[in-house]
Amino acid sequence: MTIRSFAYVVACASLVMVAAGCRSSRAGHAESSRLSAVAVRQALDVLIEEGKPSEMQSKQYEYRCELRDYMERDLPRRLARYGFDVRMIRQRGEQTAGRHLLVVHYDAYNPGSSAARIVVGYGAGAASLDMSMCLFQGEAVVMSWKDGCGTSGHWSRIINKLDDNMGKKLQAFYQKR
Repeated sequence: MTIRSFAYVVACASLVMVAAGCRSSRAGHAESSRLSAVAVRQALDVLIEEGKPSEMQSKQYEYRCELRDYMERDLPRRLARYGFDVRMIRQRGEQTAGRHLLVVHYDAYNPGSSAARIVVGYGAGAASLDMSMCLFQGEAVVMSWKDGCGTSGHWSRIINKLDDNMGKKLQAFYQKR
């Protein structure tokens, strides 16, 4: 092995060790802050209102139901990261006594165009979703807010982003209480 090859191997190994050391310190900090957030488990029922089928075209309602189904699968896992014990419900009558109720309502949804995203790019055919959320304690509204975003990628990215925003907003609210 030549000196040049040996120097190259040592330099690469040093770079890997430095990068691994930096990664582990950030990962440890993120893990400790995540664990402190999860230590408090807040019980929360979630109702997703996709809208009334009579107020929209059948395809629009179908898209919203697809969003709802994805969110019902994804939201409990995402909110658990922020310290919530989430139970999805389909009607207000299913709410468990003593649990807060979060009502998520889809205000506007544009599924975009996959073909335009692929062919044109640059945000053409972008999907977007606007939602409004209300947090209830019994019958009283404790907090309400609106959120929305868009993406030129797959529509599931919208749900992922809005679920994370929701988790952060709820966590901040419960930490102030």
